[in-house]
Amino acid sequence: MKKILFLLFFLAAVSLPAGALSQEPPALEPLISRATRLMVFSPHPDDETLGAGGLIQRVLKSGGRVKVVFMTSGDGFPEGVEMEDHISIPKAKDFRRYGIRRRAEALKATATLGMKERDVIFLGFPDAGLARLRSTYLLSRSPYRSPFTRETCPPKSEEIIPGMDYTGRDVIREVQRLIARFRPTLVATTPAQDYHPDHNATYIFVKYALTHWDKKNPNHKPALIDFLIHFGQWPIAQGSGNGSRLNPPKDFPDKTMQWVSFQLTPDEVEIKRKAILDYRSQMLVMGRFLMSFARSNELFLVDK
Repeated sequence: MKKILFLLFFLAAVSLPAGALSQEPPALEPLISRATRLMVFSPHPDDETLGAGGLIQRVLKSGGRVKVVFMTSGDGFPEGVEMEDHISIPKAKDFRRYGIRRRAEALKATATLGMKERDVIFLGFPDAGLARLRSTYLLSRSPYRSPFTRETCPPKSEEIIPGMDYTGRDVIREVQRLIARFRPTLVATTPAQDYHPDHNATYIFVKYALTHWDKKNPNHKPALIDFLIHFGQWPIAQGSGNGSRLNPPKDFPDKTMQWVSFQLTPDEVEIKRKAILDYRSQMLVMGRFLMSFARSNELFLVDK
């Protein structure tokens, strides 16, 4: 019965109801204080800065604590490897080396935002493979093998729990362990409506882990907010990142969620811009897209 409920949760999380958006988002600031313990689950290195770089700065400046958890190291990106290393047909070692480079960029970017290296966690699950872990390899006895790195498990140095494999069950175990250790008051990740499969899967893994945590710890229920990264031509279609306001996409489908606008100070915008530029490998491939998040505000989704 437990396995059936486990599967039903993940199947139900795939499709969400559609509808319109509210016109004027409320404020996020009341959630931030010295007591704030923010945990950001980022599908790849750069998502945390694009979607929540300003929020991370504000929580730290308010005296709160922040942990950033990278679900993958971004090592399954053929276009990036080809552009960075001028290799037309990358091999597994090239993808693994690219992942090491992206982890280094992530440490530099989060340091720019004000974070300590000890508060940055890499889980090492497969880039471009999280959706498979959520579906085909959710309860599989045989682990998923990355078609890029050819790995079937995270690096030993990045395991939270020893003996992890590329299965959905092990992703959840690691996420649950991190939540139990840090006991966040605020959790931020990408939403289920994000077009990137890794982003969609990250939400579902985190949501399941939080639901399990809430049942066991009813007196400690962290707030969950989502930051959108991939949604058609948004946000590039709204202009380049020059400090202008970021607005919700007009055709966003879910009416059960509400947009929350978080206004950044000029200093926060500038630091966020510098942190984005720290992702040099990604700037080479999609710099205009990345800089379109360097706006005067950030947007988050919350349940109504």
